[in-house]
Amino acid sequence: MTEIRLRDATPEDRETLWRFLAALQEFERESDPNRIPGPDMAVLHLEALEDWVGQHYAGGNVIAEIDGRPAGWALFAVAQVHGFMVPEAYRLIGQLSDLWVEPEFRGAGVASALVQEAERRFRAAGIKRLHITAIASNARAIGLYQSLGYTPFEVALGKSL
Repeated sequence: MTEIRLRDATPEDRETLWRFLAALQEFERESDPNRIPGPDMAVLHLEALEDWVGQHYAGGNVIAEIDGRPAGWALFAVAQVHGFMVPEAYRLIGQLSDLWVEPEFRGAGVASALVQEAERRFRAAGIKRLHITAIASNARAIGLYQSLGYTPFEVALGKSL
């Protein structure tokens, strides 16, 4: 069995994170051509995501390594449900925003390990719900999330105008 090592990203990981974020963006552009090309958005978008992660201690920017090589990455943060539609104990939710696994490491448990790390951190912070989104055409990701116990919660529909 392959050992997966999880660790918080550091400033030395910038280029790896930009590469992962650009690759994820390019993958999603196949379903949504309105997205900005990955290399054009990665630097500024990662900075914005990290600002969001830093707003609550349960957030994370985590790299998975196999044999000392970056194999995957997840970024997760805390969001707030506004208003009074849910009890106060459920108004903070974990949000897995971005997840990428390098193609050569897919099927090795990297994505599962990253999702479980987000769950662990949110649970430790008293957060009772985690939301994960995926592009609707990404059957592999949706299948993984369902195998980890996630079920459809909301459906977002879109239309280009």
